Amino acid sequence: MLDLTWLDPLVQHFQLGDPDPPEAIRVGLIHQTWKLNTSEGSFIAQRLHPRLDPAVTEDGQAVGQWLRQQGFPVPQFRRARDGSLHLSWAEGLWRVMECLPGSSHSTPPDGSYLEEAGAAVGRLHRLLAQWQYRFRFQIPHFHDTAHLWQQLRQRDPAPEVRAEWQFLIETVPHLLLPSGIPTQIIHGDLKFNNFLFDEQGQFVGLVDLDTFMYHNLYVELGDALRSWGKRGNTFQPKAILAGLRGYAQTGNLHTLQPELIIQGIQLITLELGIRFLQDWFEDCYWNWDPQRYPSRKAHNLARCQQQICLYQDLTQMAPQLLEPMRALVAAARELAFG
Repeated sequence: MLDLTWLDPLVQHFQLGDPDPPEAIRVGLIHQTWKLNTSEGSFIAQRLHPRLDPAVTEDGQAVGQWLRQQGFPVPQFRRARDGSLHLSWAEGLWRVMECLPGSSHSTPPDGSYLEEAGAAVGRLHRLLAQWQYRFRFQIPHFHDTAHLWQQLRQRDPAPEVRAEWQFLIETVPHLLLPSGIPTQIIHGDLKFNNFLFDEQGQFVGLVDLDTFMYHNLYVELGDALRSWGKRGNTFQPKAILAGLRGYAQTGNLHTLQPELIIQGIQLITLELGIRFLQDWFEDCYWNWDPQRYPSRKAHNLARCQQQICLYQDLTQMAPQLLEPMRALVAAARELAFG
């Protein structure tokens, strides 16, 4: 039976009105998330993961406010009457944000959705490149692949994970991006189900404000295209190229190198594999599905194995993917420079 003892304190603290029974949202891998329909409107309630400092919400509020001022649709956190952004309840912190219109999809219904998402990311990057912000909290070593690799290297792998551990330890150092690549504020977690679309397939919003950070665009696009292009244990080249076509529409693609775009996808795919395997050892971070797996460890191992399969598939198809990607970048450069 679900524990809903938080509901009454939450709606009172944030003055949400009379609530209908909340609906659990299970697509997220970190927070406990619920949709609330009340007499005051529709809201998203989240119990903040204990590893995240509450300052992450303040950061998300600041970034979100600036983006909304530029006309870019992201949710707004709701403040309580006393001005706070959190409710402390049952040894946890809860927060509320407005529920944006539109629907999310675990996989793109067709290529037009990917072009829409790519164009939205291009617009987002152009806006964020104009803005500076001093973050109060960053998820420790998020997208710091070298550090995550060093942590994993120090583990003494059990026999059931030795093959995965050895593959990651041997492969990841060759994928690290060169130093000196320019950085800017990025979203940090552009998985496809963070995008909202209307019934016509038009982009109407982007959610998840916890991972904004300074990093390079190859890491950002590597994470996005990894999410957008995967189907099971394989990548779909057409999906990756559709996302890049949309991104090119905003005039961003001409500054990037196709080889490093592919390397970024490979790197972030195995970085995620490292993070899943690290939680196999720690057994405390990722949400897991008890309907499909006997334990969090089992689910994390399966996730890690999937990332390795995805990396191997992408590496095999990389030569065929590189040619049309070079053509997209060349067309973008011709448009930019004439």
